[in-house]
Amino acid sequence: MNTIKSMVLVALGLMAVAVRAQTPDEVVNGYLNQTGGKDKLSTIKSLRMEGKIKMQSVEIPVTILQEKGGKLKMVTVVNGVEFVQTAYDGKAAWSTNAVTKLPEIMSEEDTYNIQQEADADFPNPFLDYKSKGYTLEAQGREKVGNLDCIKLKLTKKALKRNKKVEENSMVYYFDAQNFNLLMSRGLINNGPVRGIPQEIMYNNFQKVDGIMFPFEMRYRISGQEGQTIIIEKIAINPTLDNKVFVFPEGK
Repeated sequence: MNTIKSMVLVALGLMAVAVRAQTPDEVVNGYLNQTGGKDKLSTIKSLRMEGKIKMQSVEIPVTILQEKGGKLKMVTVVNGVEFVQTAYDGKAAWSTNAVTKLPEIMSEEDTYNIQQEADADFPNPFLDYKSKGYTLEAQGREKVGNLDCIKLKLTKKALKRNKKVEENSMVYYFDAQNFNLLMSRGLINNGPVRGIPQEIMYNNFQKVDGIMFPFEMRYRISGQEGQTIIIEKIAINPTLDNKVFVFPEGK
């Protein structure tokens, strides 16, 4: 009888340890550790990702460039024509007009929203999140497919939507067994569909130079299937010409 009682107490103790291990900060630390660790993530100064965007039966080549300081550029190629979906040089945000095929400065709201996130979210929004002014809140548990997930709400700097300053938050779903990031839910921050609910599923995790990346990101917009971004190649700390981020004056 005493043996059974001891076993029960040990089991209860292990359960208590498991519960304590799932505080928001411990979940984030577990996630960052399995991603490669804070030290490795902190060494990332630039990224170059190449792949394709799948929309139903259509596949479009895509290149994504990012650099410390908030610089970013996402370029697609459609029928041999290059379209800049989003570019930001640390000050100005711009894109290619789909009709005129000419570069144009983004709206004040889109530019403001990109400025609020671009630098702080690189290379990972959870890295040193407190120093960025972000807050983290437990949101309970929910299944993603058959996997039990821990939900965390990350609130960042406020954004502008339709001339109103609004909360900027996203709920992230982490596998309760290994803290792997499986899904995120929030609102689209920029463009004509700004403010529309968006869900992103993260799949096909692979290591590049010891750092884990999702090589597939599947999007759902307002509950409807959207695009899927498939990454084929990632280069860490490539040398990027700063000119590629700058708005091309005179065009």
